[in-house]
Amino acid sequence: MSPRVLQVSAGTGPVEVRRFVAQLAEYLAERCTEQGAQVSEVVVRGDEAAPASVEIHLSAAPASIERLSGTHALVARSAERGKKARKRWYAGVQVCEAAEAAARAAPIERGDVTITAMRAGGPGGQHVNKTASAVRVFHRASGITVRVADERSQHDNVRLALLRLAKIVAQRAEDEATGARAGRRMLHYQVERGRPAFVYETDRNGGLLPCEKTCSR
Repeated sequence: MSPRVLQVSAGTGPVEVRRFVAQLAEYLAERCTEQGAQVSEVVVRGDEAAPASVEIHLSAAPASIERLSGTHALVARSAERGKKARKRWYAGVQVCEAAEAAARAAPIERGDVTITAMRAGGPGGQHVNKTASAVRVFHRASGITVRVADERSQHDNVRLALLRLAKIVAQRAEDEATGARAGRRMLHYQVERGRPAFVYETDRNGGLLPCEKTCSR
């Protein structure tokens, strides 16, 4: 299992689609939980009853969650549109990597890195050249290496290196998270209308009821 974000989007659809998004997000969150996923957070953008999108953050998700991606359609009449024939309201579902999880990573510890001592550079004869006080610190998880020779003490240089590594890794994680959020914003508008992967009707209580793609219109 791995962290994922399940995004349910209305795209540029009307209020009926946004209401469907609210229903669908609740329905999918329940299905994810039944499949063993753990819902850590739900982010609603817009009115809770008719949001533009809903993000379901899963701290642990099975591979089967990926199959939920695609267009989901609701076959239903709209109270605002009189007695017109039933229509299909389309919402988009995307399963995205949860890059934000990396941005909340714990501080870097000595056990996370490989430390190599070395002589510091500089003009000959200085104390910094006579002892192996400089350090090269390799962070195994990210592949980032930092070399520090600021202090006369190797211990102090290791401490500085860990602080700098933590800052670099956090910045990289934030950049990735920002890119992931931007990517999801773009996906919000990419709802394909037609050829839905999943089709629903409403039951007597107003809940979603999965049906065949050949649902009557």
